[in-house]
Amino acid sequence: MKNNHFDNIAVMGCLPRMPENFPLEHSENSGNMVHASAPLLMFPNSVHSSDPHIRLAGERSFRPFVNNTSSHLIVTMANTLVIGGTDGNKYARFQRALEQYEKPIVVFGLGVQSKDYDLENASLPDEAIELLRFLSSRAKLLGVRGEYTKKVVEKLTGVSNVFVTGCPSLYSRPEMLKSLELNTNLRSREGRPSVNVTNLNKESERRLLSQGISEKQFQVEPVSAPFYKAHSDILRGASRPEIPNHLLRISRDSDGKISHEDLIEHLRSYFRLFRDTETWKIFNSEHVSYTYGTRFHVNMQSILSGVPALWLTHDSRTRELVEFADLPNLDLDLASKMSSDEISNFIDYAPFFKKLPDLFDRFNFYLTENSLPPVKHSF
Repeated sequence: MKNNHFDNIAVMGCLPRMPENFPLEHSENSGNMVHASAPLLMFPNSVHSSDPHIRLAGERSFRPFVNNTSSHLIVTMANTLVIGGTDGNKYARFQRALEQYEKPIVVFGLGVQSKDYDLENASLPDEAIELLRFLSSRAKLLGVRGEYTKKVVEKLTGVSNVFVTGCPSLYSRPEMLKSLELNTNLRSREGRPSVNVTNLNKESERRLLSQGISEKQFQVEPVSAPFYKAHSDILRGASRPEIPNHLLRISRDSDGKISHEDLIEHLRSYFRLFRDTETWKIFNSEHVSYTYGTRFHVNMQSILSGVPALWLTHDSRTRELVEFADLPNLDLDLASKMSSDEISNFIDYAPFFKKLPDLFDRFNFYLTENSLPPVKHSF
């Protein structure tokens, strides 16, 4: 489909794949690939700012490519707004960069990062407020990922065109959500569970990973360079690989149930890190029975692979996303006191699939109001 006589929908923000030097030299969260890939999967005529073909189109850089050949600029924003933050420079720099683009700017996934739903004391730097006002002026609707973010933006900026979409990645692979619908009976799925954790300084998350190691579950890690280095060293046959301190602590606290050899075996056989979403999707669909943990997009990539997932909630970001979409979830502190079988009993997708047609309708309304084509689906 052509939009306003232009062929391309430009995309910038999060990277849709990780470079080869990730994570040892390039610090990033590979979960953001799931978010970044969403518009590229939705729109066949979309082009990411990292695409080398931009130069083949005869443009020197991304900005003239957008201004000369594109109908829209989609910006994937993730955790852009930090509640209580004081450094406004990054927001001002971002706004100055966006002001160079002449096309409508459509936001995907804008959200606030906060421990809890504290609207009364929520604050943002003045530069962040100005950025939000700028973004609201460049499109008919300003998309945010949840109700709490909507309330914060409206309260602090006074803008009135804020619209809740949920996480856009949810709508990027409708055919895999059909597969998920068939795979919600965990007892019929082969493979082993996959656990993910965010902050191993928390006892609750160490318990989760300890249980996963004991039961030989997969661990999908989207960030940690020390974990990946140890995994790589072990695969290369290093005689004395440097085991991450958090794993050593888990071993010490296990009362002998998890040995040093168990840690080596876990890192060798069950640790996974991905640099592209297609490889990740294949791994999930072929080897994982279900996924659970505190990483939002690790769990999202699981359901976008047709594999059930359970979100363990621990902050406002995760809660507002799962509550909006009725995704199966459980409080982290409660989950950390349960067995894996008890945790898996909370994986119930009936409310999600009941709500899914309305979710797609809502997201497509957001797209069409911003003059983008709707996502085709059969729900």
